Amino acid sequence: MEKIDPSQITLLTEAVILWTGWGNNPTPKRDDLALAKRFGPEAASRLLPIVKSIEKAFYKSEAWKVAKGLTEMSRMAIDDFKENHPEIPGAILQAFAWCYTFDYK
Repeated sequence: MEKIDPSQITLLTEAVILWTGWGNNPTPKRDDLALAKRFGPEAASRLLPIVKSIEKAFYKSEAWKVAKGLTEMSRMAIDDFKENHPEIPGAILQAFAWCYTFDYK
């Protein structure tokens, strides 16, 4: 996973929420263009690799194989991720858990 500058957590959280569509879209969208529109192409080109590296790390969880339902799958995937990345805020975890459970429902 890309190294995250702690001073950029608020910006990164906004980028993840926008990119995934969490809270605003009925399904995950992973919209690269949305980041460019919101932050400009230069900032988006710096943010996008970080966002995608967090997603890739989150998806290493194998919760989908053992969870008995979506709620448990979400919790397990978040817990798996937090073991290695406790610095990532809850909103980012929730956004990626939403994507993860949607993809593995």
